[in-house]
Amino acid sequence: MSGQCVILVGGLGTRLGAMARDVPKPLLQVRDRPFLEWLLIKARGHGFDRVLLLAGHQVQVLDDWLGDSGVAEELGLAITVSREAAPLGTAGALVHARALLDDTFLLLNGDTWFDFDWSALTLSDDADAAMALRAVSPADRYETIVLMGRRVAVIRPRDASLKQGLINAGVYRLRASALDGITTLPASLEARVLPALAQVRRLEGLVFDGAFIDIGVPESFEAAQSMTLGAAR
Repeated sequence: MSGQCVILVGGLGTRLGAMARDVPKPLLQVRDRPFLEWLLIKARGHGFDRVLLLAGHQVQVLDDWLGDSGVAEELGLAITVSREAAPLGTAGALVHARALLDDTFLLLNGDTWFDFDWSALTLSDDADAAMALRAVSPADRYETIVLMGRRVAVIRPRDASLKQGLINAGVYRLRASALDGITTLPASLEARVLPALAQVRRLEGLVFDGAFIDIGVPESFEAAQSMTLGAAR
């Protein structure tokens, strides 16, 4: 299999404070390499041969790392960078890079690790997006998802009292045509595109198991240092 993997790497990382001030959050060191490199290794291991990085914050640091590390050549990946002059939001970054997108592509949050076979996240002919979901406990930090079969019926807001639930784990299969209605930027995939698709029953959710972590907060970033990462699953 070959295909395009798109990774959102432009976030400011404000919850990590000074740690992410001078470096893109996905380039923070986890174990013995930048977190983004782990994502690239996993993408290649699951058959993706082209990667598009949607960058903004400290993009020069990203450019320097790509040039100095030789990671693209080492992994056999064709890596392209789309650069935002100002933050455009998760959907806005995709709209900005629209000319570089395949008709259908895998999309990842660059600060999240979810260890399942990414090639198994498939999309039905009558859907425009599919989300990888994971059961977590507690689920108080996240919006949670209610499914009816494969379709997302409800996206529930965060609930500090929620003991468990299915969460959007930051891996998507997306049709570029899902972006067609976005004419004003910035725009959020999570707040604008996904709820709109759920309303017209064109959003799917597939539940996977596997290690999951979001490195966007200090305690999770520290926990990631002891995880086993790679492309094994």
